[in-house]
Amino acid sequence: MTRILVTGATGFIGSAVARRLKQDGHEVIPFRGNLLADALPDLRSSAATYCIHAAWYTNHADYLTHEVNREWVAASLRLVDAFAAAGGKRFVGLGTCLEYDVANAGGRCVEDSTPLDPQTLYARCKLDLFDELRKRGNSFAWARVFFVYGPGDRQGRLVPHMIEQFSRGEAAGPSCGGLRRDYIHVDDLAGQLVRIALSDVRGAINTGTGEAPTLTEIFAAGAHAFGRPELARGNNETGGQPPLIAAGMSRFGAEVGDLKARGIATGLRDLVA
Repeated sequence: MTRILVTGATGFIGSAVARRLKQDGHEVIPFRGNLLADALPDLRSSAATYCIHAAWYTNHADYLTHEVNREWVAASLRLVDAFAAAGGKRFVGLGTCLEYDVANAGGRCVEDSTPLDPQTLYARCKLDLFDELRKRGNSFAWARVFFVYGPGDRQGRLVPHMIEQFSRGEAAGPSCGGLRRDYIHVDDLAGQLVRIALSDVRGAINTGTGEAPTLTEIFAAGAHAFGRPELARGNNETGGQPPLIAAGMSRFGAEVGDLKARGIATGLRDLVA
């Protein structure tokens, strides 16, 4: 049985990772303690060979700009060092699609060809952590996460807000319905993260579906999931934002395997059900 240390195991993505690991027969070792503390607990007792680091600051109101992001870089590096000192062999960190130059990508973001140009403190700190991990030379993978929805999602984000409105029988639509975004169900993301951890992939690798429906199409799929297609509103506006942010999934397919990610219509039906 593989023992895997999971940080953020009670959070949105971390809890889905823990569920998937248990379903697959692995032993989940939740990190217990304050990752932002100056000293971490001795991790040798965990006897974990793998670590999936899903913890970070995620307050929807200000996670992109909050100065605590800098503290999470230092905390994550303490974790990496403590895990290695305890005999850990493989570390998986969660990055973000916002590390890419999404405004000028001109298509799907690809790990080895799309330039990096983070425009928020959150994305800058994620990229700083990635760079530090590369310097250490440990066995690590950096899973760049795109857009996620599913059970446990935070209020105020696109999909929970949409579902709340449709559940009340209210008509709803996005303000920028022409934007195309790669949304993945959190359980499918968790499956990809676990498979990345157990693979030999090193460095940055995208997670996602490789598809990019418009936000208008996502609202239409959400309304259909409630059996109320007439509630969906749409438009072709982009609001000056990058029109397309989607994961190029060629590396995942070649080095990990089939994506195993449901389309947005199926994912929303499952979520509503």
